[in-house]
Amino acid sequence: MKKMIILTLTCFLIACSEDVQHEPIEEKEVHESTPITNDEEVEPSLDDQISHEEISETSLIDSEEVFQVQTLSIESPFDAEGNIPNVYTDFEIVDELMDDDGRIYFALDEQPIRSIISSHDENMIHVTNYSDAIIEIVEAQAYTLDEELIEEAYKFFINNPPAELLGTDPNEYRTWEEATNLERALIQSVYLIGPLLNKLSLIVNYELYDHDSLPTLLEELEKIGSPTALIPAPQSLLDYQLYDNIASVQMMWLN
Repeated sequence: MKKMIILTLTCFLIACSEDVQHEPIEEKEVHESTPITNDEEVEPSLDDQISHEEISETSLIDSEEVFQVQTLSIESPFDAEGNIPNVYTDFEIVDELMDDDGRIYFALDEQPIRSIISSHDENMIHVTNYSDAIIEIVEAQAYTLDEELIEEAYKFFINNPPAELLGTDPNEYRTWEEATNLERALIQSVYLIGPLLNKLSLIVNYELYDHDSLPTLLEELEKIGSPTALIPAPQSLLDYQLYDNIASVQMMWLN
């Protein structure tokens, strides 16, 4: 589980930095340490070679569809009166629906959003996601990968470990089937928003703040960080730690 947490954070860093060029920094170091005479021809830096307009036109495609995160439309969790019809107490859902591995899971077509009444205070009701995807409950959209991409996304994580896990046998990681709902949701959502983070990184690095795609990029990222985008409920001790970390990031995201 700890490895999964570290890999998730690593994936964010990879997604932010992938396809971003750093040659101008290296060239600056060479120019500062090596005297240049008037007879020498100086290779133009990357910033000189590629104009602001060229970057805008060639590196970023002006199509809103490219900058939209893939989501899956699901049945609304709300009934005609605006309530969530599937209601349990926290003890009932454990007794009736938890499997032998301590997991409660509903597929996206099984109404995974449930209302859980606290056994300590019946007036306290938690709207809870028991799927393995982040779900935007107002728009009824799930951040889920196509089935054929699941293995690709999982391998991306275990094949791009942080430095402290380099050389780790892939068999030491838990399989996709063994991962918790929360871990699966993170793998899928990070893989889905990775391309957007790459584009946003390019915009920031080249200060293309007037680019037409920026509002769309920010809107898509705000959606997945919205309070109505429900993260799957934690179901293990380390899940709770991970869930708290995500909730903290989500609050900073909104601020």
